[in-house]
Amino acid sequence: MSSLLRSLLVLGVASLLMVGCGEKEVAAPVEEAPVAAPAEVAPVEAAPVAGGYEPTAEERVPGITIDPATLAAQTEAAAAPVEVEAAAE
Repeated sequence: MSSLLRSLLVLGVASLLMVGCGEKEVAAPVEEAPVAAPAEVAPVEAAPVAGGYEPTAEERVPGITIDPATLAAQTEAAAAPVEVEAAAE
């Protein structure tokens, strides 16, 4: 083995030993902040159900992008039979 490769091997093993056997960092204890009662709760805006990116009118492709009104109608239609079955039992 050449002396260059031997020295690189020794340096590699030495660095692994120094990292592995080195002093471990101790995590600082986490202090919990006191929770204050909210003085006044602001009304929360209604968040979209599906979430995510909403395409603009120019970005919508007919037949591929579902209109939000159509999606809401399909969701209500799908939920109606489930409510009927639950009421029957």
